[in-house]
Amino acid sequence: MSKTTKVIRAGVTGVTGLVSAGAVALGIAALVTLPLPEFVGTAPSLSIAPVPAIQQRVCPGPLVEVISQGAEDISFYSTGQAQYSEESSEKNFDNFWLEAPDNQNDALSAAPKVITVPPGADAESAPLLAGNQTEVAATEALSGLAAAACTEPANDLWLVGGSTEIGRTTLVTLSNPTDVTATVTLEVFSEKGYIDAVTTEGIIVMSGEQRIVSLAGYAPDAIAPVVRVMSNGGQVLANLQQSVTRTLAPSGVEWVAPGSGLATQQIIPGVFVAGQAEHDRSEVGNVVSDLEPTIRVLIPGEKDSKVNVTLLSSTGKKIEYSANLPAKKVTQLPLAGIKDGTYTVILTSQEPLVAGIRTVQGADTGTTTPAAPVDPAAPVVPAAAETGGDFTWLSSSSFLTDQILVPVPAGPAPTVTFYNPANRTADITLSAQGQKDITLKVKAGEMVTSPLSADTKYNVKGVEGLVGGLTFSGSGIGSAIALNPANVLGSSITVYPR
Repeated sequence: MSKTTKVIRAGVTGVTGLVSAGAVALGIAALVTLPLPEFVGTAPSLSIAPVPAIQQRVCPGPLVEVISQGAEDISFYSTGQAQYSEESSEKNFDNFWLEAPDNQNDALSAAPKVITVPPGADAESAPLLAGNQTEVAATEALSGLAAAACTEPANDLWLVGGSTEIGRTTLVTLSNPTDVTATVTLEVFSEKGYIDAVTTEGIIVMSGEQRIVSLAGYAPDAIAPVVRVMSNGGQVLANLQQSVTRTLAPSGVEWVAPGSGLATQQIIPGVFVAGQAEHDRSEVGNVVSDLEPTIRVLIPGEKDSKVNVTLLSSTGKKIEYSANLPAKKVTQLPLAGIKDGTYTVILTSQEPLVAGIRTVQGADTGTTTPAAPVDPAAPVVPAAAETGGDFTWLSSSSFLTDQILVPVPAGPAPTVTFYNPANRTADITLSAQGQKDITLKVKAGEMVTSPLSADTKYNVKGVEGLVGGLTFSGSGIGSAIALNPANVLGSSITVYPR
């Protein structure tokens, strides 16, 4: 069993008491004890709940190909079209498209999509809103399955994934759905440490626009980059688009989404591994080859730290190990010694860290999860071209609210995973129109998986405090989406004035 150490910071105030004893009257001594009064100081605090406003979820949009026009002159062009699925608890939710000046395809379908919903009628609680997208690429430059969530923009995001080695292309997309211009700064770390590049400062993203930049311009020949995206002014959604080419054959494409943020614990559910027995067993230290699954970890602070890793299977079996990792250098830990299947990976450290996981789907790899019932009315997902396979990047997940929406877009064998870190059993219900409810029971410290139907919208209840992920896997293709709470930025905060 894994051991988890919790650090609790407590403030204790002084207790003043007065005990009075000693009364003598008429030669008879009597002891009188007064009750001990308590005076406990409590720091003043104020809970602030944001006033419900228009909610937005930003989708990264279609995959783009890089068109080289010289040694340093490149442009971008999208050839495919993303498949979207969105849902809200309100009927009047809407959508619009951002301008994409860096994308040479000026069709409306080439632009990133934004879904919005106004506050509810009572103006006291925010309505539910969620969206996801998938795209299957099968061109001479891109091949594979890429899935992504439509998420809230923010001012500080961490992206764990990508590569700028030869044959690997990683793009940074910056989408600004707000009414304010955003000035974006990139901080990039790699296996060599922090990359000090002055050109990472001052990327201007106008209101209502998406910008696309190549990560190789900031971090060339990086095997394992981690990118921090910070914006002043407007909030942005940042994603990485990574593609791989092996001996001129496109061999996978993926979106890398922001994780749950810098913390001493990272939880990544729904990690599906296939063909593990065929992987090179020489990769037992710091993983270098991107043909191998790996856990990419960065401690961006000043102190080195011991990191504990737990791999939890759906049967409850655990594999645990630890590693002493250096600060400011990206390390890739192996996923060795596990059988094919689906796992939840938990990382803990004394120092705050970020993490992501890459799994690999070989060209002849079959699905590792039970397929959902086939719906004859569901859209057909095209098969990927004959290539060297695909890969998946999984981001760390945030703790969920009690009720969320999970709109499942088109994709092969969609499967949901929930992990319960609490000390109580969770009873989950997934409801979809025209389908029988799915009920799941997740005991404390355990995980469950369940097949879902593609192109179906689920209302999920009973997941407060859990983390979850949605995965797609088929023959030679795969992708994943971390489930988001109903409203990350709209939760109340407690302020302690000084």
